[in-house]
Amino acid sequence: MKKITNLLLVLMLLGSILSVAFAVQADEDDQGTTQDEDQDEQNNTTKMPRGHHYGNDTEREVGIMNNSLGARIRLLQLEKALLTNILKGVMTVQVLKGLNVTTTELEHILGNLSEVLENVRGADPAANDSVQVFVELKNESKNLTKQFRDTLRLLLDNETIAMIKEQLKNITSDELQNCSMRLRHWIRQFNMNQLYRLYGIIGETNTSLINDYINGNISLDLVKLQLRKMVNQMTQEKRHMIFSEIKEDNIKKKIHTQKMLEDMEHHGNGNGHGQPY
Repeated sequence: MKKITNLLLVLMLLGSILSVAFAVQADEDDQGTTQDEDQDEQNNTTKMPRGHHYGNDTEREVGIMNNSLGARIRLLQLEKALLTNILKGVMTVQVLKGLNVTTTELEHILGNLSEVLENVRGADPAANDSVQVFVELKNESKNLTKQFRDTLRLLLDNETIAMIKEQLKNITSDELQNCSMRLRHWIRQFNMNQLYRLYGIIGETNTSLINDYINGNISLDLVKLQLRKMVNQMTQEKRHMIFSEIKEDNIKKKIHTQKMLEDMEHHGNGNGHGQPY
């Protein structure tokens, strides 16, 4: 029974540690929706019920935006999603023109998406309203993407749409690759800060492991493996102590995030802006 209790504690502590250390795991955790999605809502989209509190996905996304680095990452992820959508949209329009299909409405939507992209690029991650700006631009992007997708379905049959999707599956550009590189850099910086914070709680520091991760010499999975080994070597008393500290820290972060969203919702209801879609 004691062994089972210890194992459960290890698993609980490890889960807490990883959630603290890697709030952002990879640059593929993109914000927004892509035009080849078949569902309106997916794991990484912002769900904001009309006239009610912001959804769990929004809370998860803005949870790292309590500093400018976290806000920069979320804005870059949104920028990458917009770039991908616009790139695919432009190529789709070219294909449709070759099929003698009228693309006026689609081009208008792409123009609006380009305006959102410029607003995302112009957003200040250090500004006090960066969370509100992110959520509003994210939802504007999502709605425009849905408009494009719905309009496309009115113009073409499913078979033709599927053919176009296949052609655009691996589409890329220098601009998109540059955005991905910048995003990857800042995510590693974010995770480095999280690791130092975690090691501060544990009372140990493995600088060589952190440096290898930052330099791209080892993967995130290998870092997690080392953390697992570290947890397994701890005494039960130390696990309890660290778990309690991390749990308290996570609760404080959750409360802070919820307060940000409540303040933002109140601000939106008060001035007519920032309303949930």
